[in-house]
Amino acid sequence: MKGFSRVLLGATLVSVLPLVADAAGTYYNGNLYKNPNSGGFYNSYGAGRGYGQNTQNLGVTKTTVQKTTKKTTKKTSTSQKQGFQLGIDVSHEFADWDIDMKNAGSGLHYDDLRWNVLSGDAAYYFGGSLPMQIKIGGRYGIQFGDSPMVDDDITAGNMWENVDGADVGTPALSVGTSKGGKQYGFNAAFGFTDLFGNNRIKFTPSIGYRYFKHILETKSNYGLMVEVLNSDTSINCVEVQDGEIQCSPYVAFYDGSGNFLGFAGFRVEDGALVVDEDGSFIIDVPGGATRIDVGETYYYEQAGTSHKYETVWAGPYIALDMEYAINDNNIVNAGLEFGLPTYESDGNQPYRFDWEHPTSVKDKGDFGDAYHLGFNAMWATSVSDSVMLSLGMTYDYYHVSDATATTYLNKTYYQAILDGYEAADSLDDVETATLEYLRDLKSNGWAIKSNKEIESIYKSMGIRLGLSAKF
Repeated sequence: MKGFSRVLLGATLVSVLPLVADAAGTYYNGNLYKNPNSGGFYNSYGAGRGYGQNTQNLGVTKTTVQKTTKKTTKKTSTSQKQGFQLGIDVSHEFADWDIDMKNAGSGLHYDDLRWNVLSGDAAYYFGGSLPMQIKIGGRYGIQFGDSPMVDDDITAGNMWENVDGADVGTPALSVGTSKGGKQYGFNAAFGFTDLFGNNRIKFTPSIGYRYFKHILETKSNYGLMVEVLNSDTSINCVEVQDGEIQCSPYVAFYDGSGNFLGFAGFRVEDGALVVDEDGSFIIDVPGGATRIDVGETYYYEQAGTSHKYETVWAGPYIALDMEYAINDNNIVNAGLEFGLPTYESDGNQPYRFDWEHPTSVKDKGDFGDAYHLGFNAMWATSVSDSVMLSLGMTYDYYHVSDATATTYLNKTYYQAILDGYEAADSLDDVETATLEYLRDLKSNGWAIKSNKEIESIYKSMGIRLGLSAKF
């Protein structure tokens, strides 16, 4: 992705840099302000037609009126943007955030997010012989209502691992409620105002820097983990019908002296599953069994904060703004933006006693691993000689692939386990391998690092209402 992003950025800079512009903001068309030659203001009905003039003007010839109108219109349409412009708007956004681990097969999805966002921007247009501009903007958003979060370790299908010749898996799934999230952002850009175009349509290219952070938290999380075994000594997974596989949970049996007797599994006779009179599948129990081990099979509830993630996308962008004058009082503008942000997401899962807190996991994508596409379209109308009302929509798409994932383990917890192995008088092969693995973890600072592991996507669409004023 890095190579592709850099090639794409290079090609874009060569072909589009003369065209790009700041995708945020609403520009004023010169026609919306007082014309110094006419002494009045234009509107879409009476401009240049003599309405409201005194009786001395009624005798003006048709030819004179036409010439005056043509001359005045030309001056108005070529007027420059100059001075300060301030804007403020509110928007309601709909968003989703998905983060997936490729090799681990784990996925975390925040679906149907809704935000109320307040944002503002300020611009200074140099005008005169310097048709350039500087723009800065900021935003603050609060999550609206509740949204579902799904922590899915099943769908990706990478739950199986080989343990002593048997396939063992621990599929887990939990669903929680996300609320109280926040977002912050700012951007700054430098552009060439109305660099090309004509009297009605104008284009402004710019280059800038954008920072965007979203904080999401999950509470009231409910989950289920089931340890599953599929081995030669027990038929735990069977195909009950076309396309459907069912597995019984891991269950090991022991006698009163602690001797292992075997694993429980579905009973299969003549190639078919055996069911009782109620239609339930029959699982054999070894004779003499007095104790069982169900492995990591359990249901759980987490009333407090189960997940919290702070994620930042920040980096440079290029953009292109287009402004189209419908008439003297109404304009339409649109903006397109392409950025190459870095990515960093810090996660905390307080109920994981085997992980560190407050930073349990950290995912990081370098420059070139991520990209951002932004688009907006607005309609604006003048409500006075210097104030405009705007209504429109926004769309943003952030994507990172091949980001590095780092998990921080609880030092106290794992050091105690390591101490127990090192104090043992003798170890079998499996225990010896575990001891060496724990020593490696300690030498790495009790952190597990996986390269090119994370794919993360944040996308949103918003409806925006705003006011802007020229000074």
